[in-house]
Amino acid sequence: MFDRRSIHVALLLWGSIFCVIAALCMYMSRNFDKEKRRWLLLFQISSAVLLLSDALAWSYRGGTETEAAVMVRISNFLVFILSDFLLFIFNGYVCCYLFPECKTPIHLLHKRKYKNEINFPEKRIMAVYLIAVAGMFMVVLSQFTDLYYYIDVKNYYHRNTGYVFSVLIPMTGMLLELSFIIQYRKRIKKQIYISMLSYIILPFIASIILIFYYGISFVNIAISISGIFMFISAMIEQNQNLAQKEQEAVNMRMTIMISQIQPHFMYNSLNTIYHLCDKNKELAKEAISDFSYYLQHILKSVNRSVPIPFNEELRYVQAYLKLEKMRFDDDLNIIYQIDATDFFVPPLSIQPLVENAVKHGICQKEDGGILVLATKEDDGYIEVRVSDDGVGFDTEKEKNDGKAHVGIKNVKQRLYTMCNGTLNVNSKPGEGTTIIMRLPKENKDEDIGNR
Repeated sequence: MFDRRSIHVALLLWGSIFCVIAALCMYMSRNFDKEKRRWLLLFQISSAVLLLSDALAWSYRGGTETEAAVMVRISNFLVFILSDFLLFIFNGYVCCYLFPECKTPIHLLHKRKYKNEINFPEKRIMAVYLIAVAGMFMVVLSQFTDLYYYIDVKNYYHRNTGYVFSVLIPMTGMLLELSFIIQYRKRIKKQIYISMLSYIILPFIASIILIFYYGISFVNIAISISGIFMFISAMIEQNQNLAQKEQEAVNMRMTIMISQIQPHFMYNSLNTIYHLCDKNKELAKEAISDFSYYLQHILKSVNRSVPIPFNEELRYVQAYLKLEKMRFDDDLNIIYQIDATDFFVPPLSIQPLVENAVKHGICQKEDGGILVLATKEDDGYIEVRVSDDGVGFDTEKEKNDGKAHVGIKNVKQRLYTMCNGTLNVNSKPGEGTTIIMRLPKENKDEDIGNR
């Protein structure tokens, strides 16, 4: 039969276990900000030791053996001193978010000479650190004076007359902490702000209750709950930052890809149009229209970070191929086998594949060749296939210039990131190349194009 003491110890132990798990997660999380990760890791470890010490203090309470006498004294000492130490750690954690230039006490001392240039509450930050240190000093002093508590001959813990100071000292630091968290709250995200408030408000309320009622470790349980909030909010922030960095990487790859578009194609297209103006004015007008759409699509794609309808990309590819067809005439034969159009693709994802087929496959073949662009629905996927009967290449070996492979790798990464799609390349020297793009059928949902 479980009594209140057993349940209390069990809650403290489970809280300690969770803090250990959170600390392990933070330790293995290499993408988190180094200083924030260090402070939060230290916070979770200290919280785990605090809760474990409290559980041991309750477990050995009233024991008659020598081991109980030792453990009751050590565990109660750790509970008191870690409560103040956590205030010190929390202050550093808060400064990492609100004042990155003052993320440690040492940084704070170094920045004092720049206080007119940097907006931060130097005196309040330093006061919280000093209050935490003073609190730890008072706990040590209490071991010799029994100021806060004493352990009787039966190994029972008892509060003493100065116990209220063990509560008031960290509460004072928390109030100062609260003042600049609220003042500079706009510098942090909402979930981080709420988690910081939870560490101050929950233990603050628990401390007031504990002054009048003893029997349950309200403060330590409140600390463990706020530790959960801080860990969850930190993980949410990390995921958001990773998603943002991933999107920035996608945009960067898009910019790089656009910058790699060969100026030779533009020069050759303009040269073709120039000669058509004398030979075939109608065809020249058509070429100008295609070239204009080609440039327009590139410029629009620079600022796009979501998939676009396949028909829009197809129109761009057709404009490109029509211009190339005017240049190479019978050396370039194009076949369209479009059986599916109601889906989305990353912008500038099919054209680079087609350009590689023309430039590195068909144009390298003496008598030219055939390019096939096909789409179809197949077993839960949309399949886009670009194939040519050009010179081909050995997929196990990179070409010396590496340019075609860079373009394909770029498309492959964006396809996976934006559409959860895949891209496979099959090629044999002398036989040609086939590139197959596969996208999940849910990619047909128009919401993807509007994210």
